[in-house]
Amino acid sequence: MSASASLRILFFGDGRWAADSFLRLRSAHHTIVGVVIRQHPSDQSLCEEAQKAQIRVLQPADVNSQEFLADVSALAPDLNLSFSYNQILKPPILRTARLGFINFHAGKLPLYRGRNVINWAIINGEKEIGLTGHFVDAGIDTGDIILQKVLPITWTDTYGDVLNKVVAAFPDLVLETVNAIADRSARPQVQRDLPGTYAPGREEGDEWLDWSDSSLNLYNKIRGITRPGPGARTMLEEETVTIWRAAYDPAWPKYIATPGAIVGRSAQGVMVKTGDSTILVQEVQMASGTPKVPTWRIGTRLGINLHTVLTSVLARLKDLEHQLSRGRDHDGSR
Repeated sequence: MSASASLRILFFGDGRWAADSFLRLRSAHHTIVGVVIRQHPSDQSLCEEAQKAQIRVLQPADVNSQEFLADVSALAPDLNLSFSYNQILKPPILRTARLGFINFHAGKLPLYRGRNVINWAIINGEKEIGLTGHFVDAGIDTGDIILQKVLPITWTDTYGDVLNKVVAAFPDLVLETVNAIADRSARPQVQRDLPGTYAPGREEGDEWLDWSDSSLNLYNKIRGITRPGPGARTMLEEETVTIWRAAYDPAWPKYIATPGAIVGRSAQGVMVKTGDSTILVQEVQMASGTPKVPTWRIGTRLGINLHTVLTSVLARLKDLEHQLSRGRDHDGSR
């Protein structure tokens, strides 16, 4: 790339992958005119790298405000980049750079638009994860695709494994995308009207396991939300258990029995009955303990017994009604 192709870039981002991409662009002699960070960053890596380079850091409460638009106009960027930035970008901010606004997304667009797409891809048993550079438009991850690559997801890859692959690969994709815009070799592909899928953000409560689900689905969910995620959750009597690691072989026998029951033990962990087969749970953590290999006896049951819970709730409700009735009788006798 010739020196004349160097661009003035305003970098909106968060996280280690954003920081690494920021460093790659600077090493290629693009000029970063400013760095825009979240109101509540997931880590300080991008901010720290910008400060080391003595580049202005902005942290607007409202990225679409007139005050911030004036700041951007004064910086006069050729190109705006977004990397895990979490505010909605409205048309005025999208028009502040002459070459447009590009977002980098860890999904194989038009599939997996939205959030937490690495987790969802593993949960869905995908064999690859996409990395996409695309223009930002008024939709959610629907702008024209500039560049896209894929990375493999193996049978045993966990969330942490795939995340590391993505973090390592993104700086190259970012630089290639920016260079393609700079030297006018980019040939964007329209994707807004293509059939795609949307991934909603994962929230507290989504991590609970339903042992009546298939072994494949349970295995994918466990590895899809393990470290650095929250981990999959189940219950052992009245205590919460986090499941960090499990194994599954599709060749294992399929049969009907009680989902959630421990049906085998070994030095590697415990076999848990699922809706169609079994799964080997290898690493767990009780709410009050440290990670360990489970050693629960055969016959132990994991999960919530809805009949027992409902019976307990009804009993408590009946007792409460009885106490209220006694209180009303007592008040009436005074």
